[in-house]
Amino acid sequence: MKFLKYLLYFLLGFIVLFLAAGVLKPSVNYGHEIIVDKPLKEAWAVHKDKSKYDQWLEGFKSMELISGEQGEIGSQYRVVVKPDEEQPDFEMIETIVDKKKFDFIRLDFDSDMMFFEQTTSFSEIEGKTKVKTESKVSGKNIFMRSMFAWMELLGGSFQEQEEKNIEGLKQVIEGNTTVYNLEN
Repeated sequence: MKFLKYLLYFLLGFIVLFLAAGVLKPSVNYGHEIIVDKPLKEAWAVHKDKSKYDQWLEGFKSMELISGEQGEIGSQYRVVVKPDEEQPDFEMIETIVDKKKFDFIRLDFDSDMMFFEQTTSFSEIEGKTKVKTESKVSGKNIFMRSMFAWMELLGGSFQEQEEKNIEGLKQVIEGNTTVYNLEN
């Protein structure tokens, strides 16, 4: 009987500790920065080229305009990703919140379990381009906030994925052979 009592105390302590992480750290902030050996306007064009998303966004499956005008502030898209083979497709709604051509774009992503904000900025440095992301993810309930806090605390999952994607973007930009109308 004593064993069950201690087991119950242990489980209760574990649950409180797990949930406390979500209360103390309700969101996770992360980002990454790269320098690409291409001009700013070309880096911007490659970044917004949907036909290349699957080359640098791990698990990207599709993106479809659901409201607003393509590429304009306020437009919304249904984005589908498949994180890995064991997991089902994951759907989110992306909204372009703000942007300044060749400077930055701010996107919000909303799903059943999380809200995610990302700003990607571009700046020219001696003929090369610095691309920098600043991201924030928040779970929509205490369980998801706690899970995200522990994922970041124990393994840096969000930061690791961001680095992988943005380093992939660097490769796609530097290997680009597509000719873009760089005034749009």
